[in-house]
Amino acid sequence: MPPDLALLIGAGFVYYAFRSARKRRVISPPGLFWPTLWYLVVASRMIGLWFLAWGLPLPGQSGDATSGSIVDATFFLLLTIIGLVILSRRHFDWSAALRFNPWIVALLAFMALSILWSGYPFVSFKRYIKVIGSVTMAVVVLTNGQPLESIFTVLRRCLYIHLPMSLVCIKYFRDIGVEYDYNGTSYAWHGISTSKNDLGQVAMLGVLYFTWDIARHWRDFGWRNFDVLYLLLAVYLLKGSEDQVSMTSVSVCAFALVVFLRLRALRAKLHSARRFVLSVFYATAALVTFILIHSVVLFSENSLFGKMITMLGRDITLTGRTDIWHDVYAVASSNPLFGVGFGGFWIGRLANIQWDANLSWVLGQAHNGYIDTYLQIGLIGAALLAAVLFTTMRRLLAYLEEDFDFACFRITVFLTVMFVNATESTYLRGDHHLWFMTLLVVWMVPHAQRALSKPSRNDADAALPPAVELSEISR
Repeated sequence: MPPDLALLIGAGFVYYAFRSARKRRVISPPGLFWPTLWYLVVASRMIGLWFLAWGLPLPGQSGDATSGSIVDATFFLLLTIIGLVILSRRHFDWSAALRFNPWIVALLAFMALSILWSGYPFVSFKRYIKVIGSVTMAVVVLTNGQPLESIFTVLRRCLYIHLPMSLVCIKYFRDIGVEYDYNGTSYAWHGISTSKNDLGQVAMLGVLYFTWDIARHWRDFGWRNFDVLYLLLAVYLLKGSEDQVSMTSVSVCAFALVVFLRLRALRAKLHSARRFVLSVFYATAALVTFILIHSVVLFSENSLFGKMITMLGRDITLTGRTDIWHDVYAVASSNPLFGVGFGGFWIGRLANIQWDANLSWVLGQAHNGYIDTYLQIGLIGAALLAAVLFTTMRRLLAYLEEDFDFACFRITVFLTVMFVNATESTYLRGDHHLWFMTLLVVWMVPHAQRALSKPSRNDADAALPPAVELSEISR
Protein backbone atom coordinates (compact mmCIF):
# COMPACT_ATOMS: atom_id res chain seq x y z
CA MET A 1 0.00 0.00 0.00
CA PRO A 2 1.37 3.47 -0.84
CA PRO A 3 2.35 5.37 2.32
CA ASP A 4 0.17 8.37 1.48
CA LEU A 5 -2.86 6.12 1.11
CA ALA A 6 -2.07 4.43 4.44
CA LEU A 7 -1.84 7.85 6.09
CA LEU A 8 -5.21 8.84 4.61
CA ILE A 9 -6.82 5.61 5.84
CA GLY A 10 -5.31 6.16 9.28
CA ALA A 11 -6.71 9.71 9.39
CA GLY A 12 -10.13 8.36 8.41
CA PHE A 13 -9.91 5.78 11.19
CA VAL A 14 -9.15 8.55 13.70
CA TYR A 15 -12.05 10.66 12.41
CA TYR A 16 -14.46 7.74 12.72
CA ALA A 17 -13.24 7.06 16.27
CA PHE A 18 -14.18 10.59 17.32
CA ARG A 19 -17.54 10.27 15.55
CA SER A 20 -18.16 6.92 17.24
CA ALA A 21 -17.53 8.43 20.66
CA ARG A 22 -20.11 11.13 19.97
CA LYS A 23 -22.68 8.60 18.77
CA ARG A 24 -22.15 6.55 21.93
CA ARG A 25 -22.68 9.77 23.92
CA VAL A 26 -19.35 9.36 25.69
CA ILE A 27 -19.08 12.12 28.28
CA SER A 28 -16.61 14.73 27.02
CA PRO A 29 -16.59 17.89 29.16
CA PRO A 30 -15.78 21.08 27.21
CA GLY A 31 -12.74 23.25 27.80
CA LEU A 32 -10.05 20.57 27.31
CA PHE A 33 -8.52 21.39 23.94
CA TRP A 34 -5.33 22.93 25.32
CA PRO A 35 -4.57 20.18 27.88
CA THR A 36 -5.22 17.60 25.14
CA LEU A 37 -2.79 19.38 22.83
CA TRP A 38 -0.17 19.49 25.59
CA TYR A 39 -0.62 15.82 26.41
CA LEU A 40 -0.56 14.75 22.75
CA VAL A 41 2.76 16.51 22.18
CA VAL A 42 4.48 15.18 25.32
CA ALA A 43 3.16 11.67 24.59
CA SER A 44 4.60 11.73 21.07
CA ARG A 45 7.43 14.01 19.97
CA MET A 46 8.37 17.62 20.43
CA ILE A 47 7.20 19.91 17.64
CA GLY A 48 10.82 20.70 16.75
CA LEU A 49 11.49 16.99 16.19
CA TRP A 50 8.49 16.76 13.87
CA PHE A 51 9.84 19.68 11.84
CA LEU A 52 13.19 17.91 11.59
CA ALA A 53 11.49 14.69 10.48
CA TRP A 54 9.71 16.66 7.76
CA GLY A 55 12.97 18.24 6.64
CA LEU A 56 12.16 21.69 8.06
CA PRO A 57 15.00 22.62 10.44
CA LEU A 58 14.32 25.75 12.46
CA PRO A 59 16.60 28.12 14.40
CA GLY A 60 17.73 26.68 17.71
CA GLN A 61 17.51 23.05 16.56
CA SER A 62 21.22 22.33 16.39
CA GLY A 63 20.96 19.42 18.82
CA ASP A 64 22.87 21.40 21.45
CA ALA A 65 20.95 21.07 24.70
CA THR A 66 22.23 24.45 25.93
CA SER A 67 20.38 26.22 23.11
CA GLY A 68 17.30 24.01 22.80
CA SER A 69 14.47 24.45 20.34
CA ILE A 70 12.88 27.86 19.92
CA VAL A 71 9.65 26.42 18.56
CA ASP A 72 9.26 24.03 21.49
CA ALA A 73 10.10 26.69 24.06
CA THR A 74 7.52 29.01 22.49
CA PHE A 75 4.91 26.26 22.35
CA PHE A 76 5.22 25.30 26.02
CA LEU A 77 5.38 28.91 27.19
CA LEU A 78 2.25 29.87 25.23
CA LEU A 79 0.28 26.90 26.51
CA THR A 80 1.38 27.69 30.07
CA ILE A 81 0.11 31.25 29.69
CA ILE A 82 -3.16 30.01 28.17
CA GLY A 83 -3.60 27.60 31.07
CA LEU A 84 -3.05 30.39 33.59
CA VAL A 85 -5.62 32.55 31.78
CA ILE A 86 -8.17 29.72 31.89
CA LEU A 87 -7.62 29.26 35.63
CA SER A 88 -7.88 32.98 36.19
CA ARG A 89 -11.24 33.07 34.42
CA ARG A 90 -12.37 30.17 36.57
CA HIS A 91 -11.37 32.25 39.65
CA PHE A 92 -9.03 29.51 40.79
CA ASP A 93 -7.54 30.24 44.21
CA TRP A 94 -3.85 29.36 43.91
CA SER A 95 -3.09 30.19 47.54
CA ALA A 96 -5.66 27.68 48.80
CA ALA A 97 -4.43 25.06 46.33
CA LEU A 98 -0.81 25.54 47.40
CA ARG A 99 -1.74 25.14 51.06
CA PHE A 100 -3.73 22.02 50.16
CA ASN A 101 -0.69 20.41 48.48
CA PRO A 102 2.24 21.23 50.79
CA TRP A 103 4.63 18.41 49.84
CA ILE A 104 4.37 18.68 46.07
CA VAL A 105 4.69 22.46 46.45
CA ALA A 106 7.81 21.97 48.61
CA LEU A 107 9.27 19.68 45.95
CA LEU A 108 8.55 22.19 43.16
CA ALA A 109 9.98 25.02 45.28
CA PHE A 110 13.19 23.12 45.96
CA MET A 111 13.50 22.33 42.26
CA ALA A 112 13.25 26.06 41.54
CA LEU A 113 15.79 26.87 44.25
CA SER A 114 18.25 24.32 42.87
CA ILE A 115 18.47 26.26 39.62
CA LEU A 116 20.72 28.68 41.53
CA TRP A 117 23.53 26.11 41.80
CA SER A 118 22.97 24.44 38.44
CA GLY A 119 25.96 24.60 36.11
CA TYR A 120 23.54 25.58 33.32
CA PRO A 121 20.93 27.79 35.04
CA PHE A 122 19.27 29.03 31.85
CA VAL A 123 18.74 25.47 30.60
CA SER A 124 17.44 24.48 34.02
CA PHE A 125 15.09 27.48 34.04
CA LYS A 126 13.65 26.57 30.63
CA ARG A 127 13.08 22.99 31.77
CA TYR A 128 11.43 24.26 34.94
CA ILE A 129 8.99 26.32 32.86
CA LYS A 130 7.82 23.04 31.28
CA VAL A 131 7.28 21.59 34.74
CA ILE A 132 5.21 24.61 35.79
CA GLY A 133 3.30 24.35 32.52
CA SER A 134 2.52 20.70 33.19
CA VAL A 135 1.23 21.61 36.66
CA THR A 136 -0.94 24.34 35.16
CA MET A 137 -2.41 22.03 32.52
CA ALA A 138 -3.06 19.33 35.11
CA VAL A 139 -4.94 21.82 37.29
CA VAL A 140 -6.98 22.92 34.25
CA VAL A 141 -8.11 19.31 33.83
CA LEU A 142 -8.79 18.74 37.53
CA THR A 143 -10.88 21.91 37.86
CA ASN A 144 -13.03 21.12 34.86
CA GLY A 145 -16.14 20.21 36.86
CA GLN A 146 -15.95 16.45 36.21
CA PRO A 147 -12.33 15.57 36.97
CA LEU A 148 -12.46 11.85 36.14
CA GLU A 149 -14.34 12.35 32.89
CA SER A 150 -12.02 15.24 32.04
CA ILE A 151 -8.96 13.03 32.53
CA PHE A 152 -10.59 10.31 30.43
CA THR A 153 -11.40 12.83 27.69
CA VAL A 154 -7.81 14.05 27.44
CA LEU A 155 -6.48 10.49 27.52
CA ARG A 156 -9.04 9.15 25.02
CA ARG A 157 -8.44 11.92 22.48
CA CYS A 158 -4.70 11.37 22.65
CA LEU A 159 -5.05 7.59 22.28
CA TYR A 160 -7.48 7.95 19.37
CA ILE A 161 -4.76 9.80 17.46
CA HIS A 162 -1.59 8.26 18.86
CA LEU A 163 -2.26 4.54 18.43
CA PRO A 164 -3.36 4.37 14.76
CA MET A 165 -0.82 6.98 13.67
CA SER A 166 1.92 4.98 15.41
CA LEU A 167 0.87 1.87 13.50
CA VAL A 168 0.90 3.78 10.21
CA CYS A 169 4.39 5.12 10.91
CA ILE A 170 5.69 1.68 11.95
CA LYS A 171 4.41 0.03 8.77
CA TYR A 172 4.71 2.75 6.13
CA PHE A 173 6.94 5.57 7.44
CA ARG A 174 9.72 3.49 8.94
CA ASP A 175 12.20 6.36 9.11
CA ILE A 176 9.86 7.77 11.77
CA GLY A 177 8.22 4.69 13.26
CA VAL A 178 11.16 2.33 13.84
CA GLU A 179 14.77 2.58 14.94
CA TYR A 180 17.51 0.09 14.11
CA ASP A 181 20.22 -0.96 16.51
CA TYR A 182 23.87 -0.02 15.99
CA ASN A 183 24.53 -3.12 13.91
CA GLY A 184 21.45 -2.65 11.77
CA THR A 185 20.36 -6.22 12.45
CA SER A 186 17.28 -5.58 14.62
CA TYR A 187 14.84 -2.76 15.13
CA ALA A 188 12.40 -1.44 17.72
CA TRP A 189 8.99 0.12 17.23
CA HIS A 190 8.72 3.78 18.19
CA GLY A 191 5.58 4.83 16.37
CA ILE A 192 5.12 8.56 16.84
CA SER A 193 6.89 8.36 20.21
CA THR A 194 10.65 8.71 20.66
CA SER A 195 11.44 5.25 22.05
CA LYS A 196 9.98 1.76 22.36
CA ASN A 197 9.43 2.28 26.10
CA ASP A 198 7.51 5.52 25.54
CA LEU A 199 5.33 3.80 22.95
CA GLY A 200 4.86 0.90 25.37
CA GLN A 201 3.78 3.27 28.14
CA VAL A 202 1.18 4.91 25.90
CA ALA A 203 -0.05 1.47 24.80
CA MET A 204 -0.23 0.43 28.45
CA LEU A 205 -2.47 3.40 29.23
CA GLY A 206 -4.52 2.45 26.18
CA VAL A 207 -5.03 -1.09 27.47
CA LEU A 208 -6.03 0.28 30.88
CA TYR A 209 -8.42 2.94 29.59
CA PHE A 210 -10.13 0.89 26.88
CA THR A 211 -10.57 -2.07 29.26
CA TRP A 212 -12.31 0.31 31.65
CA ASP A 213 -14.42 1.93 28.90
CA ILE A 214 -15.52 -1.38 27.35
CA ALA A 215 -16.48 -2.75 30.77
CA ARG A 216 -18.61 0.23 31.78
CA HIS A 217 -20.43 0.33 28.41
CA TRP A 218 -20.72 -3.44 28.03
CA ARG A 219 -24.48 -3.60 28.64
CA ASP A 220 -25.13 -0.99 25.97
CA PHE A 221 -22.72 -2.03 23.23
CA GLY A 222 -20.95 -5.28 24.12
CA TRP A 223 -18.41 -6.20 21.45
CA ARG A 224 -19.94 -3.58 19.13
CA ASN A 225 -18.07 -0.90 21.05
CA PHE A 226 -15.61 0.70 18.60
CA ASP A 227 -13.06 0.92 21.40
CA VAL A 228 -12.61 -2.86 21.18
CA LEU A 229 -10.54 -2.22 18.05
CA TYR A 230 -8.44 0.29 19.96
CA LEU A 231 -7.92 -2.19 22.79
CA LEU A 232 -6.61 -4.76 20.30
CA LEU A 233 -4.43 -2.10 18.69
CA ALA A 234 -3.00 -1.10 22.09
CA VAL A 235 -2.17 -4.74 22.89
CA TYR A 236 -0.53 -5.16 19.48
CA LEU A 237 1.66 -2.07 19.91
CA LEU A 238 2.48 -3.06 23.49
CA LYS A 239 4.00 -6.27 22.22
CA GLY A 240 6.51 -4.38 20.11
CA SER A 241 8.64 -5.74 17.29
CA GLU A 242 9.74 -9.34 17.12
CA ASP A 243 13.38 -8.24 17.45
CA GLN A 244 13.06 -5.98 20.50
CA VAL A 245 10.06 -6.73 22.67
CA SER A 246 9.74 -4.21 25.51
CA MET A 247 9.47 -6.51 28.52
CA THR A 248 9.37 -3.40 30.72
CA SER A 249 6.17 -2.20 29.05
CA VAL A 250 4.58 -5.67 29.12
CA SER A 251 5.34 -6.13 32.83
CA VAL A 252 4.09 -2.62 33.64
CA CYS A 253 0.85 -3.27 31.75
CA ALA A 254 0.32 -6.55 33.59
CA PHE A 255 0.98 -4.78 36.90
CA ALA A 256 -1.53 -2.01 36.08
CA LEU A 257 -4.25 -4.44 35.02
CA VAL A 258 -3.84 -6.60 38.13
CA VAL A 259 -4.12 -3.54 40.39
CA PHE A 260 -7.07 -2.12 38.49
CA LEU A 261 -9.10 -5.33 38.17
CA ARG A 262 -8.48 -6.41 41.75
CA LEU A 263 -9.39 -2.99 43.10
CA ARG A 264 -12.61 -2.96 41.06
CA ALA A 265 -13.49 -6.40 42.42
CA LEU A 266 -13.19 -5.03 45.97
CA ARG A 267 -15.57 -2.11 45.38
CA ALA A 268 -18.05 -3.36 47.97
CA LYS A 269 -15.31 -4.17 50.49
CA LEU A 270 -13.53 -0.89 51.12
CA HIS A 271 -11.55 -2.22 54.07
CA SER A 272 -10.16 -5.04 51.91
CA ALA A 273 -9.54 -2.58 49.09
CA ARG A 274 -7.46 -0.33 51.35
CA ARG A 275 -5.50 -3.31 52.65
CA PHE A 276 -4.83 -4.50 49.08
CA VAL A 277 -3.67 -1.04 47.95
CA LEU A 278 -1.36 -0.67 50.94
CA SER A 279 0.10 -4.13 50.31
CA VAL A 280 0.89 -3.26 46.69
CA PHE A 281 2.24 0.15 47.70
CA TYR A 282 4.65 -1.23 50.29
CA ALA A 283 5.66 -4.12 48.01
CA THR A 284 6.46 -1.63 45.24
CA ALA A 285 8.34 0.59 47.69
CA ALA A 286 10.33 -2.47 48.81
CA LEU A 287 11.12 -3.33 45.18
CA VAL A 288 12.32 0.22 44.55
CA THR A 289 14.45 0.08 47.71
CA PHE A 290 16.07 -3.20 46.66
CA ILE A 291 16.84 -1.79 43.21
CA LEU A 292 18.39 1.32 44.76
CA ILE A 293 20.56 -0.88 46.99
CA HIS A 294 21.38 -2.99 43.93
CA SER A 295 22.49 0.17 42.13
CA VAL A 296 25.12 0.75 44.82
CA VAL A 297 26.04 -2.79 45.90
CA LEU A 298 25.47 -5.29 43.12
CA PHE A 299 23.60 -8.39 44.33
CA SER A 300 24.84 -11.76 43.11
CA GLU A 301 22.76 -13.86 40.74
CA ASN A 302 22.39 -16.50 43.48
CA SER A 303 20.86 -14.08 45.99
CA LEU A 304 17.11 -13.94 46.49
CA PHE A 305 16.87 -10.57 44.73
CA GLY A 306 19.16 -11.79 41.95
CA LYS A 307 16.91 -14.80 41.35
CA MET A 308 13.86 -12.52 41.27
CA ILE A 309 15.54 -10.44 38.56
CA THR A 310 16.44 -13.44 36.42
CA MET A 311 12.93 -14.89 36.85
CA LEU A 312 11.60 -11.72 35.19
CA GLY A 313 13.80 -12.35 32.16
CA ARG A 314 16.45 -9.79 33.09
CA ASP A 315 20.17 -10.20 33.58
CA ILE A 316 21.73 -9.21 36.88
CA THR A 317 22.75 -5.79 35.47
CA LEU A 318 19.13 -5.01 34.50
CA THR A 319 20.16 -4.73 30.83
CA GLY A 320 23.20 -2.60 31.60
CA ARG A 321 21.45 -0.21 33.96
CA THR A 322 23.80 -0.94 36.88
CA ASP A 323 26.76 0.14 34.73
CA ILE A 324 25.00 3.45 34.06
CA TRP A 325 24.20 3.96 37.73
CA HIS A 326 27.79 3.28 38.76
CA ASP A 327 29.03 6.00 36.39
CA VAL A 328 26.41 8.63 37.22
CA TYR A 329 26.92 8.17 40.96
CA ALA A 330 30.60 8.95 40.45
CA VAL A 331 29.74 12.16 38.58
CA ALA A 332 27.15 13.30 41.14
CA SER A 333 29.19 12.42 44.23
CA SER A 334 30.55 15.97 44.53
CA ASN A 335 27.20 17.28 45.85
CA PRO A 336 25.07 14.39 47.18
CA LEU A 337 22.92 16.52 49.49
CA PHE A 338 21.70 19.14 47.01
CA GLY A 339 22.46 17.53 43.63
CA VAL A 340 23.77 19.34 40.58
CA GLY A 341 20.59 21.41 40.18
CA PHE A 342 17.28 20.64 38.53
CA GLY A 343 17.67 19.97 34.82
CA GLY A 344 21.43 20.40 35.06
CA PHE A 345 22.63 16.82 34.77
CA TRP A 346 21.57 15.30 31.46
CA ILE A 347 22.70 18.03 29.10
CA GLY A 348 24.11 16.22 26.09
CA ARG A 349 27.71 15.23 26.72
CA LEU A 350 27.90 17.63 29.62
CA ALA A 351 27.19 14.80 32.03
CA ASN A 352 30.92 14.00 31.58
CA ILE A 353 30.25 10.30 31.04
CA GLN A 354 32.13 9.37 27.89
CA TRP A 355 30.60 6.06 26.89
CA ASP A 356 30.97 6.88 23.20
CA ALA A 357 34.21 8.52 22.02
CA ASN A 358 32.57 9.68 18.78
CA LEU A 359 29.75 11.46 20.65
CA SER A 360 27.21 9.83 18.30
CA TRP A 361 24.64 9.21 21.04
CA VAL A 362 23.71 10.42 24.49
CA LEU A 363 21.75 8.71 27.24
CA GLY A 364 19.56 11.49 28.63
CA GLN A 365 18.28 9.61 31.68
CA ALA A 366 19.43 7.14 34.33
CA HIS A 367 16.60 4.67 33.62
CA ASN A 368 15.44 5.09 37.20
CA GLY A 369 13.28 8.02 38.28
CA TYR A 370 14.46 7.92 41.88
CA ILE A 371 18.13 7.98 40.91
CA ASP A 372 17.46 10.78 38.42
CA THR A 373 15.82 12.78 41.19
CA TYR A 374 18.89 12.28 43.38
CA LEU A 375 21.25 13.29 40.58
CA GLN A 376 19.41 16.55 40.01
CA ILE A 377 18.27 17.68 43.45
CA GLY A 378 20.19 15.39 45.78
CA LEU A 379 19.13 13.57 48.90
CA ILE A 380 16.93 16.48 49.99
CA GLY A 381 14.99 16.34 46.74
CA ALA A 382 14.72 12.55 46.93
CA ALA A 383 13.34 12.86 50.47
CA LEU A 384 10.75 15.40 49.29
CA LEU A 385 9.72 13.06 46.47
CA ALA A 386 9.33 10.23 49.01
CA ALA A 387 7.19 12.52 51.17
CA VAL A 388 4.98 13.29 48.16
CA LEU A 389 4.52 9.58 47.42
CA PHE A 390 3.70 8.52 50.97
CA THR A 391 1.31 11.40 51.69
CA THR A 392 -0.41 10.95 48.33
CA MET A 393 -1.03 7.28 49.08
CA ARG A 394 -2.72 8.20 52.34
CA ARG A 395 -4.90 10.83 50.67
CA LEU A 396 -5.90 8.58 47.79
CA LEU A 397 -7.06 5.90 50.21
CA ALA A 398 -9.31 8.49 51.85
CA TYR A 399 -10.95 9.15 48.46
CA LEU A 400 -12.06 5.52 48.03
CA GLU A 401 -15.20 6.06 50.07
CA GLU A 402 -15.92 9.48 48.63
CA ASP A 403 -15.54 8.70 44.89
CA PHE A 404 -14.51 5.10 44.27
CA ASP A 405 -14.13 5.32 40.48
CA PHE A 406 -11.95 8.42 40.61
CA ALA A 407 -9.87 7.00 43.44
CA CYS A 408 -9.53 3.65 41.65
CA PHE A 409 -8.13 5.27 38.53
CA ARG A 410 -5.77 7.54 40.45
CA ILE A 411 -4.50 4.72 42.66
CA THR A 412 -3.88 2.48 39.65
CA VAL A 413 -1.93 5.19 37.82
CA PHE A 414 -0.08 6.20 40.99
CA LEU A 415 1.14 2.68 41.77
CA THR A 416 1.95 2.03 38.10
CA VAL A 417 4.10 5.15 37.83
CA MET A 418 5.92 4.16 41.02
CA PHE A 419 6.61 0.77 39.43
CA VAL A 420 7.66 2.27 36.08
CA ASN A 421 10.24 4.51 37.70
CA ALA A 422 12.12 1.52 39.08
CA THR A 423 13.59 0.97 35.59
CA GLU A 424 12.57 4.12 33.69
CA SER A 425 12.67 7.82 34.48
CA THR A 426 9.53 9.97 34.31
CA TYR A 427 9.59 12.05 37.51
CA LEU A 428 10.23 15.82 37.28
CA ARG A 429 10.19 15.74 33.46
CA GLY A 430 7.82 18.41 32.25
CA ASP A 431 7.94 17.05 28.71
CA HIS A 432 7.03 13.46 29.64
CA HIS A 433 3.45 12.23 29.46
CA LEU A 434 3.71 10.07 32.60
CA TRP A 435 4.82 13.10 34.62
CA PHE A 436 1.62 14.79 33.46
CA MET A 437 -0.37 11.72 34.55
CA THR A 438 1.49 11.78 37.88
CA LEU A 439 0.39 15.36 38.48
CA LEU A 440 -3.23 14.42 37.74
CA VAL A 441 -2.88 11.87 40.54
CA VAL A 442 -0.88 13.67 43.23
CA TRP A 443 -2.33 17.19 42.88
CA MET A 444 -5.41 17.57 45.05
CA VAL A 445 -7.99 20.26 44.34
CA PRO A 446 -10.04 21.56 47.30
CA HIS A 447 -13.76 20.81 47.03
CA ALA A 448 -14.61 24.51 47.12
CA GLN A 449 -12.40 25.07 44.09
CA ARG A 450 -14.05 22.22 42.19
CA ALA A 451 -17.41 23.86 42.75
CA LEU A 452 -16.23 27.28 41.61
CA SER A 453 -14.08 26.14 38.69
CA LYS A 454 -16.69 25.19 36.13
CA PRO A 455 -15.61 25.24 32.47
CA SER A 456 -17.34 27.58 30.11
CA ARG A 457 -17.09 28.92 26.61
CA ASN A 458 -15.51 32.02 28.10
CA ASP A 459 -12.32 30.09 28.79
CA ALA A 460 -9.30 30.65 26.60
CA ASP A 461 -10.69 27.93 24.31
CA ALA A 462 -13.02 30.57 22.92
CA ALA A 463 -10.05 31.94 21.00
CA LEU A 464 -9.99 28.80 18.84
CA PRO A 465 -11.24 28.82 15.28
CA PRO A 466 -14.90 27.72 15.11
CA ALA A 467 -14.10 24.48 13.24
CA VAL A 468 -11.62 23.38 15.88
CA GLU A 469 -13.95 24.36 18.69
CA LEU A 470 -16.83 22.31 17.31
CA SER A 471 -14.84 19.20 16.47
CA GLU A 472 -12.45 19.01 19.42
CA ILE A 473 -14.04 20.72 22.39
CA SER A 474 -17.72 19.95 22.00
CA ARG A 475 -19.12 16.53 22.51
